[in-house]
Amino acid sequence: MVHSKVLRKLPSVKVLSRKQIKTTMYVKSNTPYISALKRIKKFLRDLDQNGASYVVVLGMGKAIEKTLSLGCHFEQQLGKKVEVLTKTVELVDEVVAECDETDDLRDIDRETCLKKRCVSGVELRVYP
Repeated sequence: MVHSKVLRKLPSVKVLSRKQIKTTMYVKSNTPYISALKRIKKFLRDLDQNGASYVVVLGMGKAIEKTLSLGCHFEQQLGKKVEVLTKTVELVDEVVAECDETDDLRDIDRETCLKKRCVSGVELRVYP
């Protein structure tokens, strides 16, 4: 029986304009909640300077819950309009096939292949 293990998770390609960089925030599972709130408030305050009409907050995988709780805070506590969009993103992982335990090959010496996988995500659009 041949098992495989993930050697390296490759990031997805992100192509953003200057306007998108100033209005888009990525939430990770280890992003502090209060820091994310303050950063989104700052983005909302600077919307007129950046020529955008809303702030985009993106979260994938384990960060979906935190992203949605940020959206709920802005909608219920601060009275902002929030749109919720679901997404599926294709990612690429570098996978190495595991052989039996007697092999002394290091991970860098083994043959690897790239595999695609899909990760669910959520996009929030927060309007001022």
